[in-house]
Amino acid sequence: MIEDFELLETIAQSSRSTLFRARDRRNGDIVAIKLLPESSVGTAWKREVAALTQIQHQNVIKLIQSGRCSDGAYLALEWMPGVDLGSLISRGPLNLAAFTQLARQTLSALSAVHQAGYLHRDVKPENLMQTQSGSWKLIDFGESRPLIEAGQQAMIGSIYFMAPEQFGQAPLTPRTDLYSLGCTFYQALTGRYLHDGDTTPQVIASHLHPRPNLLQEHSTKLPRDLLDWLQSLVSRQSSGRPISAAKALEQFESLNIDSRS
Repeated sequence: MIEDFELLETIAQSSRSTLFRARDRRNGDIVAIKLLPESSVGTAWKREVAALTQIQHQNVIKLIQSGRCSDGAYLALEWMPGVDLGSLISRGPLNLAAFTQLARQTLSALSAVHQAGYLHRDVKPENLMQTQSGSWKLIDFGESRPLIEAGQQAMIGSIYFMAPEQFGQAPLTPRTDLYSLGCTFYQALTGRYLHDGDTTPQVIASHLHPRPNLLQEHSTKLPRDLLDWLQSLVSRQSSGRPISAAKALEQFESLNIDSRS
């Protein structure tokens, strides 16, 4: 199927791609193969390859190789045995020490993405992987777009983590990814969705018309300055969020959470 790689087992499958654990025939290394059927090959595959080729960062999944094959096209990615943040949260909220590592590394990764000229557009717990060494990596760039193309392409990503501008016609910017990361951080610290509801319209309404003091409702044990920082990430208005992931990281470091962990 793919000349340089032996497919060993299916890891995950969707209508758009299939993920395999595979072996590199040239050196025996285990890799992850993302296989896209012919119907999904084209601009999306080229964009994902272009993004991962340009974004080089220790906290971003590494692209090893890409190409066409008889069944469509593929990406060979580094194999990362570990657990995604969503699975960790299902066991309970992170403590401050664990959250500090998560925040630093994911903000650093997102900063690299934006500096390379891309938006991720699908930041959520399932797209943050903790490796066996304990480090965090941002994965799945299938929805990524160059900043100059991101424009007003709305309704992309998981509804619980989408920024308000993704439900309307406002431009998407790096602050859009920061909002999604803020919602992710909130869930990591509390075990709850920041914006929830019994139906999709109710979730959207919560994003668009958040209740006053929404962050504080289930976060009484978290430090007030940390909550204020989280509030800035999930500001309803894009202009109320940090101007960049680098700035958000700088603000986080000023909280000195290490001394309270």
